[in-house]
Amino acid sequence: MWNAAQNTRDRVGPWSKPITEEESAANRKRINWTLIQGLYAKAHPNQNHQRVQCCDNEPLGVGEVLQEALAAQHLLDLAGIPLGRHDDRDIDARVWLAVDLINDLRDRLSRIGTWHARETGPGGMVGDFCIECGTGWPCDTRRMADGTYQDDDDDA
Repeated sequence: MWNAAQNTRDRVGPWSKPITEEESAANRKRINWTLIQGLYAKAHPNQNHQRVQCCDNEPLGVGEVLQEALAAQHLLDLAGIPLGRHDDRDIDARVWLAVDLINDLRDRLSRIGTWHARETGPGGMVGDFCIECGTGWPCDTRRMADGTYQDDDDDA
């Protein structure tokens, strides 16, 4: 919901949080803009138009919105969200399916994360190993569940 007093969008959901300028800059670097630009030109079976020229004779950025809708359909295809047959073909329905899938995965990861904990001893002493897998703390599984895991190949 738009908050006109603060000129911001109120975030909803258990994982929503305000984003910093640094996080926004990092997100902009991660986005594959070349791919997205290419998707604007590809037809999609769930869209009624074949090709939309951005900002040509359309008021208030309608062409841009249609291009983004077209790209969103293709990105949902890449994410493995089914095309649908009726109302489930719509972007909002397909996005809902993606959000539902992400929330389900987060729930599963949070349950898995609780299995992997740091070893503890008498008097509140803590050890250096995971009680589930025996590797150094935090183990890879716990870092994956927390969203902090980085593959060694990512650094190359």
